[in-house]
This record gives sequence, C-alpha cells and structure tokens, in this order.
Amino acid sequence: MKGIITRALCVIVIMSLDIQSQNYNKDAFLKDYSRDLIITTQVRGERNKAILRGTEAEKNREFVLKNYTGIQPSIYPAWDGGFWPKKKPNSLKDFKIETKYFDELVNWGIENEFHIMHHCLIFPNKYFPAWFSKTNYNAEELEYIIELFVSNVLNANDNKNKVDVFNVINEIFAMGKSGKYRVSGNEKEDCKWMDMGFEKDMSGLEGEQKINDEHPIFVRKVFDVASDLTNAKLEIRDFNIAFGGKKADGVYQLIKHLKNTGVRVDAVGFQCHLNAGLNYNYENLRKNILRFIDLGVEVYITELDVGLNLWGQGGNHKKVSDVIKSEDDWKWFFDEQNKIYYNLVKTAKEAGVKIISDWGFRDDIPYGGWRKDQKAWMVNKDYSRKGAYYAVLKALYDAEKN
Repeated sequence: MKGIITRALCVIVIMSLDIQSQNYNKDAFLKDYSRDLIITTQVRGERNKAILRGTEAEKNREFVLKNYTGIQPSIYPAWDGGFWPKKKPNSLKDFKIETKYFDELVNWGIENEFHIMHHCLIFPNKYFPAWFSKTNYNAEELEYIIELFVSNVLNANDNKNKVDVFNVINEIFAMGKSGKYRVSGNEKEDCKWMDMGFEKDMSGLEGEQKINDEHPIFVRKVFDVASDLTNAKLEIRDFNIAFGGKKADGVYQLIKHLKNTGVRVDAVGFQCHLNAGLNYNYENLRKNILRFIDLGVEVYITELDVGLNLWGQGGNHKKVSDVIKSEDDWKWFFDEQNKIYYNLVKTAKEAGVKIISDWGFRDDIPYGGWRKDQKAWMVNKDYSRKGAYYAVLKALYDAEKN
C-alpha cells in the first residue's frame, strides 16, 4: 500500500511540474488551459449563434469544437424555436411544450462529449410569449403549467440524463440593485409567477443580511419538480450580483432559505455582462465566490461579455456612436476590454468557479440586437483572434500556474 501511495504522489508531482513548466503558447486554444474548469459558450440552433444550420453554422461549430469543453444551449419559452405555444391555448389541457430545437442541440453536445448547461426554464414575463403577461392564471393553474413545462423539457429526449446543468430560475430579482423581487403584473419586466404567493423567510439571517421577509413560492416549486426528475445540477442566476452588494445578498438569502427548508439548489450563476470604463473590484468578486461556495453551491460565470456602458432607464440606452467617436476611442475600449476579460477569468478560476461561459464569441454578428456593434466578444467577424481572446487564454494559463 505504501508503494502505491508513493507512486501516486510521484504522478501528482510530475503532473504539477509539467503544468508549471509548460510555456505559455499564444497559439493554444482556450480548452488547452482550462484544466478542471469547464469552459462553455452559448449556442443556438439557428441565426447568429447557430451551430446546426445557417450561413455561420459550420464555422461556429469549428470554433466551438476547438475551444470549449461545454456548450450552453439557449432555448427560451418565446423564441429560438421556443418551448411554449405562440398563441394562448384554449385550455390548460391544450398546453403543448415543444422541445425539438433543444433536443437537437443536446444531442449534438452528447455526440461531441460536451458538458451541457441549459439556459433557461423560468424567467420574468419578457421571455415568454406576449399572451402570457396578459393572462390571469390563478396559483393552481400556474403550478400546473410549471409542472407541465419542466417535466416535458426534462423527460423529452431523455434530457434529464443528458444535460449536466439546468438553469431553472433566471432574473427574478428587481432590475435595480436592491435585492428585492420583481412584482407581478403585465409589463415585460414583471413576473407573473409571483401570483403563486410567498412563504416566510427561513434563512436565519438577521440585520443587513436579511433583504426579504418572504420568498416566492414558485421558486421552491420549480426546484422541487426538477429535483424529482433529474440528478443534473440545478442552478439559479441573475445579473449585477458577481461583485457583491444588496442584490447578491438577496440571492444568497434565497438560496440559504431554500436549503434550510429542504430544497436542492446546486449552483448559482453570475451573468457578468460587463462594461469598459467601470472600476471592478476583483477582490470583492473573489470574496463573493467563496461565500457562495461556503453556502454549499457551485459558482458559475454564465454570460460573460465585455461591452460599452450604454445602459439606460426605461429602454433609453445610448448608442455606440455616443461613446466611440474615433480610432483612439476604440483603442481605449479594447485595452479596457482585455483587462476586464483577463481579471475576471483569472479571479474566477483561482477562486474555484466550476464553469465559465461566454455569451457568444464573435463580433459583428449579422443578427440580433444584444450589445449590437459593441464588439463585446473575443474574436473578429472573420473569427481571427482579438486581444480579448489572448487575455482569456493568458488568464486561464496564469490561474493554473498559481
């Protein structure tokens, strides 16, 4: 037995020395330096992030196969071959869930031995067909729809055994940074699921750590339905939580409440749609990652991109031309982008994040309005590497060395 242990230790030492002695190679691919970290990208069945059909699909597949160890198929209730019916069903018995677009992405991932993380099942109103926000389903009817929806997606195509992570809850906290929940209503940013009611907080937190006195019942229901069907990791995610603050505290409290009341929550996702020109505190990011890990959940960076700070209230956003007026402005932006990609990825990997997923990889995509013309990703339109790609590659390498 002593000899076996000695040989095992020698292997570990040799592997460690090999990692440390390996010189950085700028021509390597992202997955070459990811090691135990799962590095993932958002993919869709068609249009700008297509890997299965469309004018960019073949080149996208080639890039994904070379660079990643996971994929994040994004099929929403309302679009991208959405799960939900486009028109309101005559009755709940007529409520049909369609999974074929999701199934084909999952099957492609299985064929290519990728880690698969699905985004997402339950959102605010804007991700569902427009008719949903105008309905007045009661709590029992909403519960029925959740059970129907979740069970159909997970049972179809044996997805419950093929998918590694289900992002079951997304963006249920209010748009600001208060840590409060969205409200029920008919507007896009409202959340109809709140009509299922609320339950008393059982997190045990007090004082400033206690953000909410009660929590939405639908969250428990979604986790419970999914937990009964699959052993896959079950994740909740939101934006503006990566670096701490009240909203992160609200998510922390909800997870603690759920865990204290017997609900299985396996992971929290930090979206990380970041902006050049902001002064991010990466020590706060590290501390935030570690406190969630200490809570007993894995931490994922789920939607990483770095663009311009064009956000505005009520849809009143700036344009790229309001910020970028010269080649020097673009140079400033790319320098800032590279630094943010590097620091975010290195900090996250060193702190113990299990998955990092970008929100696409190619600038100047021909479809879609998300961060349009902001050049927020890692490669150019022709798939050539930008500074951002090298920043991520070096961050993965440097984090492994440390």
